[in-house]
Amino acid sequence: MRIPVALALAIALGTGSFPGPTEKSLRTGDPLALLAERGILESAEEKHLRPVLRGEYVRWLVRAKGLPLDSGVRTPLPDVPREMAPFVHAALAHGILNVQGLFRPHAPLTRQDAILWTVRALGHAWEAAALADHPLPFEDLDRISPSYRGAVAVALLSRPSLLPDPSSRRFRPLAHVSRTEGAFLIWTLLQALENGTRLRVLHLLRPGVLLTVEKRGALRTLPVWRVQVGAFASLQNAHRLAQEIRKRGLPVFVDLLDGLAKVRVGSFGSRVEAEFLRTRLAEEGYPTWVISTLRDFDSLPGPQWTATLRITRGSGRLRVALAQDRVMGRERTSAIAQRSGAVAAVNGGYFAPEGDPVGGVMIQREWASEPLPGRSCLGITDTQEVVFDTLEWRAEAVTAWATIPIQGLNRTRGSGEVVLFTPRFGGTPRVQVRGVEVVVSGGMVQEVREAPPAWVPPDGFVLSGHGAPGALLARLRVGDPVHVRIRAEPSSGDPRWQQVRDILCGGPRLLRRGQPVPDPEGFPEAFLYRRHPRTAIGVDPDGTVILLVVDGRAPEHSLGMTIPELAAEMRRLGAVEALNLDGGGSTTLVVHGRVWNRPSDETGERPVSDALLLLSP
Repeated sequence: MRIPVALALAIALGTGSFPGPTEKSLRTGDPLALLAERGILESAEEKHLRPVLRGEYVRWLVRAKGLPLDSGVRTPLPDVPREMAPFVHAALAHGILNVQGLFRPHAPLTRQDAILWTVRALGHAWEAAALADHPLPFEDLDRISPSYRGAVAVALLSRPSLLPDPSSRRFRPLAHVSRTEGAFLIWTLLQALENGTRLRVLHLLRPGVLLTVEKRGALRTLPVWRVQVGAFASLQNAHRLAQEIRKRGLPVFVDLLDGLAKVRVGSFGSRVEAEFLRTRLAEEGYPTWVISTLRDFDSLPGPQWTATLRITRGSGRLRVALAQDRVMGRERTSAIAQRSGAVAAVNGGYFAPEGDPVGGVMIQREWASEPLPGRSCLGITDTQEVVFDTLEWRAEAVTAWATIPIQGLNRTRGSGEVVLFTPRFGGTPRVQVRGVEVVVSGGMVQEVREAPPAWVPPDGFVLSGHGAPGALLARLRVGDPVHVRIRAEPSSGDPRWQQVRDILCGGPRLLRRGQPVPDPEGFPEAFLYRRHPRTAIGVDPDGTVILLVVDGRAPEHSLGMTIPELAAEMRRLGAVEALNLDGGGSTTLVVHGRVWNRPSDETGERPVSDALLLLSP
């Protein structure tokens, strides 16, 4: 996926070669000597200016990364000598190399290959692909492939930089790399892996709307590769499949993610090894995906990939949108954004598998789903001010002789309650037990029935009841006047909620008046204190809206955040009020119709129930 970038960090124009030992590096030691002390180089005594060879540099990269070696392995590259095969195989297996045919291990290393391989070793392959269209200050890169261009962009924008401060407009992609230059790259890679690194790109979407894409840190350990063979709503079914595969002597794991039990097989050191098992299981008819994971996502410092959208007051219109413009149904955030003509969009609130929002949704002052007690919501006022609170929601059907409490809106009706179904529901009412249904159109009762469920009239609603509340509905007769009254009161009494036209509920609340909010709002500990992909919204003291997307569950790309980490990140970005939205595999950022982040589901972007859109003013 490529990310077009119109505005980037200021980059001074550059030299045509990698630096040798600078004053700073002289203070810390010669990179060749330092790498030799670590056992990465065989010797620091050879000529510093002789070209480093391709096979030699791969050996350095593999040692710097600490990749495991298999002394008996052979590579598919026919010109790789036996003593070099373990290093080249490790580089191929871990995605540093992508070579077919001849490798030419004794040929001098070129600048473009040095940068590409080093960027991949850093774990920035996805970012290099995303930055393939990034404008570069060099005039001699027009004919290189997108993979090289993206790697050069990562090298320029990373801190510490893999390139020097430029002073020439020529990169010289085919120039040979000296041992000193190669040692500088390896030493910089080590510093990034051990002490952290940052890649930051800015993009001005329109006046007042700024997107910042940032990756901090690099993976210090090696991921584990597994083959996923199923995802089940039933934990029992997942364990049944796991037991079936375990009988074949294969290690099997059942991971609980976003309400699904995912059956994953194997613990491999590389994707290549996992692919062999995936092919075998696919031939047996299993749906298969190769995934990377970690035994512990929560203790590592990084990497973390974030995208932050800052929207100043008056520079756009925020709006809530339902999937397929109805309650029952799901749709990808990108599809919702495209048909709405949105400048940008993120996924919205929580939802049930069939698409029913789990939490409040109001669009242009029309309620589509009721909020959950104690769960925080955001409101968008007529003047595009964003406010946050928990809401006390009350609804009632008013007749000529009684007021009947309504317990729910556009959701499956259970026993002993009344649920209101409006045209936004998008189908016939759903019930757990049979009861009474009252069809109202034009403010008058049109029909009172027991079964089957009635269609919701386009200019009315259906009241579905059971038990004592249902008995009250059964007293209504055709022609009786009925109207519905809904009120939502913010817990804080904030008068700005009287001007709210759109509402989207999520939770938990992250920040209130600049301080973290300790209330978990009923969410389980694994949700709060384990790292997951996240989506959040906040405002700074000036009313600028901050939308944050955090990728996760992808070891070399991004680990995700806990709720406390997310609150700290929103605070770092300047938010004083903030709310968590749905996350996990739902987390998606769309800009100009294209997905900019890396959704964590193995199948790609997840269909969701609603989205938060940014429209032109």
